[in-house]
Amino acid sequence: MNFNIPSLTAEFYLTTSPVLILCFGALVAMLAGVSRRLGGELVIYSVLLLSLVGALAAAVAASPGVETAYLSGSYLAGVLSRFGQVLILLVSLIVTLLFKATFLRDRFFRGEIASLFLMVITGMLITVASEDLVTLFVGLELSSIGLYALVGYLNPSRRSQEGAIKYFVLGSFAAALLLFGFALLYVSTGSLRLTEVSQAVPKLLGHNWVKLGVVFSLAGISFKLALAPFHLWAPDAYESAPTGLTALMATTVKAMVIILAARFFAGSLASVYEVWLPALMFVAAISMILGNIMALVQSSLKRMLAYSSIAHSGYMAIAICASSANSGSLPVAAVLYYLVGYTIVSLGAFSILMWLENKDNDNLLLDDISGLSKTHPWAAFGLAVCMFSFAGMPPTVGFIGKFFVFNSALINHLTGLVLIGVIGSSISLFYYLRVIVRMYMADPIQLPTQLAPKPSLLVAVVIGATVIANLALGTVLPEAAMKWMVETSKEVAAAPGSAEDSQSVSH
Repeated sequence: MNFNIPSLTAEFYLTTSPVLILCFGALVAMLAGVSRRLGGELVIYSVLLLSLVGALAAAVAASPGVETAYLSGSYLAGVLSRFGQVLILLVSLIVTLLFKATFLRDRFFRGEIASLFLMVITGMLITVASEDLVTLFVGLELSSIGLYALVGYLNPSRRSQEGAIKYFVLGSFAAALLLFGFALLYVSTGSLRLTEVSQAVPKLLGHNWVKLGVVFSLAGISFKLALAPFHLWAPDAYESAPTGLTALMATTVKAMVIILAARFFAGSLASVYEVWLPALMFVAAISMILGNIMALVQSSLKRMLAYSSIAHSGYMAIAICASSANSGSLPVAAVLYYLVGYTIVSLGAFSILMWLENKDNDNLLLDDISGLSKTHPWAAFGLAVCMFSFAGMPPTVGFIGKFFVFNSALINHLTGLVLIGVIGSSISLFYYLRVIVRMYMADPIQLPTQLAPKPSLLVAVVIGATVIANLALGTVLPEAAMKWMVETSKEVAAAPGSAEDSQSVSH
């Protein structure tokens, strides 16, 4: 293997500037944290904000035309990678701002926590902008290991440390599966780049190592996406983590892995779909059924939303399954639309929970929000809109998102998956509507610690913006947004080895 010194041009540094800014911010936050003069909350808060705003501005300012690979495919500049980076950075910035209005502000805005948080986001940006197997794994683990630590360290308690240990142990096992799958693909094809792997895999389809590599890779990705039966970490991690961190895991982590799965299965390995499609259909089906059934019996709101997240991962996996057929960019566009809608709704729901919590009650139960419409009517309205959207009720973005996902599956004759998805959605109506019934049709309950959140303009703006975006994407903006998603997903559909290119590759 010849070693070529990469050409690091000004264009490369401009393209990678979001990652570089976050790395620099993480170093500054760490150094400031050990300084007596600069280790205060205001300084760390400023470093976090400046780093995230700078990285977001750099990602938005990037204007990629044709997808360009730097460092031998270790970093991709394209529409899809920019879409993922902007979404991750925007959500991370909002979560950082929301932490300022919670009781954990003095614990979150510390040097070591801020540095770890920025490195987690850095790992996510690297993952969505790479097609090199080693770089993908490094990005995934950089984000995952940081999350393991944050879950148990940000708000230390027996519950949070138990959740962090479970997350770490199961995550380490999943990382081993994923790394073993990548290794088998490398040994079989002789390349670490997904583009070259996709060109070689169809010719080696009869080789058992290739099949094992694809299956082990699917298992690792399914864990990161919390698809059953690889979902066991999600309920404990979601419930034990501070709610702001739970919001980050429910949105940015899912965005990172969905983009990775789209690039991996809908793009590079679409030509060998007969290997991974049956397994992905199975995990999607049991995720939709198991996630919704388990959510029925939960009294903790965060644990209920964790099982709900498992079901929503199953809905998104339907569109990835649909991309196995020669259907162009429609399934990928559908899953990106669903992802955006789910991110908006999750951010709105968790923002309300963060605002309602206090240091004596940081894990809200259904009883805690009884009669919420009488005590905090606007919070109840915002949470009700989120519940309707999670359930897929019109006129919300959840309804349109499920319509696009189910439509892409029906076009590609995945009727059974769609039927299971409809059944799962019907089951979910019970526990989503139960939240609304508690808020509007029950009287407030006397609690040991009453919910008395302080008025916050920032929280009100975030909740209002998510409600407006939720309803707008469900009524007047679906067509325009879907066109944007189709343009964003064309890179995946046009990738060598994808469904549209599978015939030319095999010849």
